[in-house]
Amino acid sequence: MREKVLDDLELETERQSPLFDIPFFKERIDLILIFLIILTSAFIVVYSIKFRIFQLWLEFLLSNSFLKISIYPLLISLIIIIVGIIFRTVLWFRYKPQKVEHEENIDWPFISVVMPAWNEEELVEKSIDSIFSSNYPKDKLEVICINDGSTDLTLFYMLRTKRKYGDKVKVINFERNLGKRKAFYTGLKKSKGEIIVTVDTDSEVGRSAIKNLIIPLIKDKVTGAVAGRVAASNEKENFLTRMLSVRYSISFNFGRAYQSKYGAVFCCPGALTAYRKNVLQTSIKQWVNQKFLNSLCTHGEDRGLTTQILKAGYMTRFQSNAIVYTKVPSSFSQMIRMYLRWTRSYVRESILFAGFMFTKYRTKHRILPVLDFFFENIIHPFHIFFVTILTYIFIINPLFLIRYLAFMVLFSFLISLYNLRTNNSLSFLYGIPYALITAFFMWWVVPFAAISVKSQSWVTR
Repeated sequence: MREKVLDDLELETERQSPLFDIPFFKERIDLILIFLIILTSAFIVVYSIKFRIFQLWLEFLLSNSFLKISIYPLLISLIIIIVGIIFRTVLWFRYKPQKVEHEENIDWPFISVVMPAWNEEELVEKSIDSIFSSNYPKDKLEVICINDGSTDLTLFYMLRTKRKYGDKVKVINFERNLGKRKAFYTGLKKSKGEIIVTVDTDSEVGRSAIKNLIIPLIKDKVTGAVAGRVAASNEKENFLTRMLSVRYSISFNFGRAYQSKYGAVFCCPGALTAYRKNVLQTSIKQWVNQKFLNSLCTHGEDRGLTTQILKAGYMTRFQSNAIVYTKVPSSFSQMIRMYLRWTRSYVRESILFAGFMFTKYRTKHRILPVLDFFFENIIHPFHIFFVTILTYIFIINPLFLIRYLAFMVLFSFLISLYNLRTNNSLSFLYGIPYALITAFFMWWVVPFAAISVKSQSWVTR
């Protein structure tokens, strides 16, 4: 469901199997979605009462003294999670991407697109071509490619694009692999733009992505970085990529959207992010040489840089109308390795954010990031404890697990509904099996990542 590359579209997809393509429904999609969310929530409650889901849980937890102790922490955690979902949903419905009105006369700034690459011969040229196919003024644009010691033909294709676009492309070659942080730092030093845009060399930007991405930086001097929206380019490859496409959609269109309302997007992705250059220059050396538990940090560079920008007192925003397409993992093992890398940086940066989130690191919007941080992190111990108890229940009462699986399917359907706001096709249903797989088979990722947080191996390679 890709954007038409040569059309100036604001949405990421060419909508297929539309559910609400009638103008009456399209204009009222938020009201329809609210109705569906309330209706599904009510149905979940009715189902839980009808099949005694909560009552059976309570009876089981009261069955022995050890389990009785768990009632209160489970109940408190459940209440916090429900409140957190409502809190996030309210913010999400209030989110809208910033746009330039037709009567506004914008003097577009000069930007530098910095693109580190390691062994990306298959996609690097297409990625660079997509930037020059964008509708951003070509006289206000340069692309800086850094070949980070590739052992394939990445450098060849970079040099070929330089012959194609001339001085608009700069190519920097490292004889050996120095890592993405040092590559980005080198590109930053060579850049002329007042705004720095990162694009991964295995990704392609939509035609209007760059313009839309930098609008918040033009309109608000307190904004230090803007995250773009990452969508799957290989969505239809197999069942897993279809599930991950929904996961990416909810992560960006929901997660980063509500975070943008209070100016604290916690991870601005390397695939597409715009930075104010003068903001980068204040903390870039600290980021390049970042250490955690006396180990030099190599992964999670995008989340680490976002933490530095937040700590400096700047807002981080999200633009849902700035779309970049990237290949998502097509096998379960690739997905696990990707999540381990992401989660290790999540654990690290969460600890670092906790170190200053109660300080006066910025003048406003300090309370909501703390609340969201709390909601996010209460889920993980709840999840582990919950799966442990559920496994025990299955041993002594398998019939209850069948009822509970039906409950989980309904709840997964509720969460998947959030994808309908920006993609009104039946593909949102792939969120149901994805939620079940993560709930029952990936509970171990967070504790394992926390234990191995010092590991700096690039596990997705």
